[in-house]
Amino acid sequence: MSDILLAMISPIVFAGTIRIATPLIIGAVGGCFTNRAGTFIIAYECFMLTSAFFATWGSYMTGSAIGGSLIGIIACIVMGIIFGMLVFHYKADALIISIALNFGAWAITTLLLQSIFGARGAFISEKIISYDQIHLPFLDGLPFITTVFNDKIILVYLSYVIMFIGYIVMYKTTFGLRVRGVGINPTAAETAGVNLLKYKWVTLLIMSVLTGLAGSYIPLSGVSMFTENMTSGRGFLCLAAVLVGQGNPIKAGLIALLFAYTDALFLTLTSFELPTQLLSTMPYFAVIIVLLVNGIKEHKMLARVS
Repeated sequence: MSDILLAMISPIVFAGTIRIATPLIIGAVGGCFTNRAGTFIIAYECFMLTSAFFATWGSYMTGSAIGGSLIGIIACIVMGIIFGMLVFHYKADALIISIALNFGAWAITTLLLQSIFGARGAFISEKIISYDQIHLPFLDGLPFITTVFNDKIILVYLSYVIMFIGYIVMYKTTFGLRVRGVGINPTAAETAGVNLLKYKWVTLLIMSVLTGLAGSYIPLSGVSMFTENMTSGRGFLCLAAVLVGQGNPIKAGLIALLFAYTDALFLTLTSFELPTQLLSTMPYFAVIIVLLVNGIKEHKMLARVS
């Protein structure tokens, strides 16, 4: 038991947490903007999986991780335009479109994997260039800190910059104020001269760019490969972080870190001869607990108001 407790606070687990949390944080920050603008979208899995495939293809074709990420982002922008046209202009049901996109992305990326790379299940190639790790010499004298934060790729550090910038834009700028106004009371915002459709489109594009960047991290973080359904539910974890964080980028980022910690802990505890079937449920069990606690807090707040 003591070994398990030590494993729970080991630098290896925290280093894994930082690494695993990166796509969740970036994707959740993007989702905060559509959430606060009142756009109901749960197609995070679609956006991230689509980006993961096209980032792999882009890196393979260009020989550059940055080129791969850019192509992944462009693919997500296309998916965002499709969603926006169907929901904003043709008044399709956002829930149905989101579900269709989530299932469609799995099918399309599997088809493209076979038709483009001639592979089933997974494709690995030396031509898929991942991001290089960055070594920070000033952390070398701090054993625990250097294990957790050193030798990570640029997107890991960028995710926290994006989280704080997202918070500043959301709560410290006129744009963020209008976005929140559109989501809270669209009638009042429209009366004040705010173009609702414009802000919904802008926030959808922000979400598309950030989920595209998040999705590109998965194949280009060092694995240099693509597998079917590579996101493995990360999009739904982003959605949960957004909902629990109530559209606040910092809160959503912290919730994403919690989910990542349980995932990293699962990977570590598999070496302790514990049932892997039970351990694999830890990230999703954490989601249920967080949603339950959040629901209880909201219920108490409503009870006090009434």
